[in-house]
Amino acid sequence: MKSTDERWDCVIVGGGPAGLSAAVYMGRFRRRTLVVDSGLGRWTYGQTNENYLGFPNGVNARKLHDLGVRQAARFGVAFRDGEVTRVRQASGGLALDMPDGELLASTVIWAAGVRDRWPTFPGARRLVGKQLFWCIVCDGWRCLERRVLLLGNDDKAAGTVLQFLTYSRDLTMLVDPASNALSPTVERKLRRRGIEVKRGVVRRVNLAEDGVCGVSLRDGSSLDVDLVFSLYGSDPNTAPLSELGVNLASNGHVRINEKNQTNLECFFAAGDVSNKHGHQVATAVHEGAQAAQAANHVLYPEALRLPKLPREG
Repeated sequence: MKSTDERWDCVIVGGGPAGLSAAVYMGRFRRRTLVVDSGLGRWTYGQTNENYLGFPNGVNARKLHDLGVRQAARFGVAFRDGEVTRVRQASGGLALDMPDGELLASTVIWAAGVRDRWPTFPGARRLVGKQLFWCIVCDGWRCLERRVLLLGNDDKAAGTVLQFLTYSRDLTMLVDPASNALSPTVERKLRRRGIEVKRGVVRRVNLAEDGVCGVSLRDGSSLDVDLVFSLYGSDPNTAPLSELGVNLASNGHVRINEKNQTNLECFFAAGDVSNKHGHQVATAVHEGAQAAQAANHVLYPEALRLPKLPREG
């Protein structure tokens, strides 16, 4: 089947928690729905989410993804591997370009997530969720009374480092000299709190059977640590939207209203790519469900829509 053979009621771009949550809802709304996923999202990391309700022992990100796919497929949702390279307005809806053709959709839910800025030492991606983490909300608990190395180059990262004092007093912030944007004032604040600040770049993470046993730096020195956190941030996956006319926030994320709808009636965003960007599974699932309900309403013919009522309060 070529991409242009069918028009979809809704194409959801992204197969993480936001996209799959939206897919379950759209399937149950009996809308012809396709999920397109590049296979590069955060759900592909090996981490265990321990703060998502209903899983007392935590749930692996890939397992949660697989459960979501099965649940959405049960309601008739279709899935396709691939990458959307451009979204543009077309007659009666939107066109999504892919390397092998185009998809036509009456509505689109953009749940394409973000690209994390990982450190560049060899094998870094393989350590994500095991010895290398990025989210204090998700994984700060792992740091209780452990030696933690935090990679970051600016005052924003330093603010997060200070919050790690909730979990451990043995903290080291490693600043890349070539990208140093840490202000002297903030560095002094870190040191007053007992946080060590070093300059250097990680060359290798040394592993023991029970986790990290040290980090080797490019200058030949080493640090004894138990966990590594990357605080380099991330970038939203919005490049394919450059010609669509969707409003973006100042940080590049997709600007949405309280219904997860953009300035285009038929285009919605959910999850880490939105300007709410909570970077949590729980908030992503909520946004996906909300976007799906709003998209479903748009798909109703005008005769079946309720009139807009004034807000209470």
